[in-house]
Amino acid sequence: MADQLNSAIAALVAAISNQPTATNDVSATAGINYASMNEAHALFGDRSGDLRAQVMTGQVYHKLVGANLTNTPQLFQAQNVRVVDILGKLVVVTDAPALYLAGTPNKQRVLSLVESAAIVHDGNDLISNIQTTNGQTRIETTMQVDYTFGLGLKGYTWDETNGGKSPTDAELATGSNWDKVATSIKHTAGVITIGDAAVA
Repeated sequence: MADQLNSAIAALVAAISNQPTATNDVSATAGINYASMNEAHALFGDRSGDLRAQVMTGQVYHKLVGANLTNTPQLFQAQNVRVVDILGKLVVVTDAPALYLAGTPNKQRVLSLVESAAIVHDGNDLISNIQTTNGQTRIETTMQVDYTFGLGLKGYTWDETNGGKSPTDAELATGSNWDKVATSIKHTAGVITIGDAAVA
């Protein structure tokens, strides 16, 4: 399950960030905040309401919670405490490797996704093999497991010529291996915000 989730996030990051019209990259000058995420949502124009969920790291999530806690006039509504409302979207918090920019841990990505942005199909072909080897100081036992799953991204198709028929994790995480087939970015998986999680 973790492999499938991380693979789907890596593919979404790659495909979406490969499209300039779906990317709000403020990492050179600003941080991830409500304003930068809202600017990413604006890339969907009149279809921004289709964006249903935000996928972010724990560091970004708690940064946004902190912003809410300091905004006391907006915190209490109808005698209820509303601690987190990140632009009215559901939030998925995961420290998936693809949400971090390599070599710069504070520069991170937030995905804002539509419904069915990524669909994973389990191949139901789990194969395992356990071998035990004698003759060493201790008995050695190894287990090898193999399985397949399919991955589809809304508005994109896999470029088999570039990425191959059975892609590796690195190939799934390469933007040029995902070709946008939707006529408008508004009909794709979503948008991405890239910024410095340590900067306000």
